[in-house]
Amino acid sequence: MGRVGRWGRGGRRGLRRSRRASGAGVVLVVAFVVSGCLAPRTTAAMIPTWCADQSAIVVLGDSHSTGYGLPDYPGGGAFEPTGAGWTSTVLRRASDEWGTVTTVLAHNGALAADFRPGGRWPETTSASEYVHDVQPALVIVALGANEFASDLAPTEFDEHYRGLVAELQRASPRSAVLLLVPPEMGARLVPDPVYSWDAYTAIIETVAAEKGAELLDLGQYLPPGGTPEAEGLYLADAAHLTEAGHRVVHAAVWTFLEASCAQ
Repeated sequence: MGRVGRWGRGGRRGLRRSRRASGAGVVLVVAFVVSGCLAPRTTAAMIPTWCADQSAIVVLGDSHSTGYGLPDYPGGGAFEPTGAGWTSTVLRRASDEWGTVTTVLAHNGALAADFRPGGRWPETTSASEYVHDVQPALVIVALGANEFASDLAPTEFDEHYRGLVAELQRASPRSAVLLLVPPEMGARLVPDPVYSWDAYTAIIETVAAEKGAELLDLGQYLPPGGTPEAEGLYLADAAHLTEAGHRVVHAAVWTFLEASCAQ
């Protein structure tokens, strides 16, 4: 199964689901879809780079990557290992199965601009330099949710997101780059937002195509926060994921990584 559409408010184009009585049902259904139907779009660069050398992964992300909101997240703003966070579970599993060293450079509230000169935190502004030094097999970029939440002009997001991907590719031409389309938050930080979610996802998809990067749309497996279908997958803020939501993301990313090398 290739790309099967994106969830809409109250439904999803291309794949409709009945509404459930409990959050547990959606977790089982979505996990089945992830494990059974994920067919990655792999480029010529992905297979020889990642599959021949799985020694290092670097993840660039925001609060969806730090572990924010999970019961064992200690706070502080940056990434911390948690029991269920998708970055933590990928880190542990990749280490156990492949000996991979995974570094998570993420901060709550991070924008793509924070990973470029002038960004707000050391772990974000130094990301391209770190990628240059490590030359990882794979760089995962999981950004865009905060630009949507704050209603940042898509043209500004395009400038910084496109610039960041270009900087990463210059820093380590050997690295495969995987761009994640994040789950759609069900909350905005401004009272009268102008821009739709599609305005931001279209930029991520376009940059992936133009830069020869891999693309994994988490909207295939997670409904938008705040919808009936999202019960049990998001916290009460309708923006951040529960343990069940993180397990769905882990399953999607892990299946992608495994399937990419099973050609």
